[in-house]
Amino acid sequence: MKSNSTDSNIENLLFIIANLPDFLKLSVCRTKTKELVEMTESEKKEAMVKSLSSINLIQRDKLVGLTKTWMKVISEIEPDELTEILNCYLLILDSVKLFNKIDSKLILNTFLSLEVDERNKLMVCLKEALFLNPNRQNILKIIPTNLAKVILN
Repeated sequence: MKSNSTDSNIENLLFIIANLPDFLKLSVCRTKTKELVEMTESEKKEAMVKSLSSINLIQRDKLVGLTKTWMKVISEIEPDELTEILNCYLLILDSVKLFNKIDSKLILNTFLSLEVDERNKLMVCLKEALFLNPNRQNILKIIPTNLAKVILN
């Protein structure tokens, strides 16, 4: 019963955050990022699975804004923390069927809309997370070609 309640809470939280004005969305995402950084790896993965499992409930335009804010905020954290978070995302990609729920073009366009320094930091940490992962070949098979080309270049 607790799991269903927690899932519902995360769905509600994502919906609320997605509908906030940008300045509030940024603040809430920063708070949630600090919480995420402090979690254990298993807690991070659990939170990510629950969050990503709920994203198809958010309207596309709101999802774009939330995704961009999230990318901006995580690009602000320390590189080692960012690499750890991105590694957790890579580890759960297949279990949440992320690319069945969100168009890879949306992710790529949102990423490309970031400032150059934000993109560079995210890309360096993503490459580090990917190349440190012993299952990187399997992960790359899950990632759509257009995203994999950007990561590998």
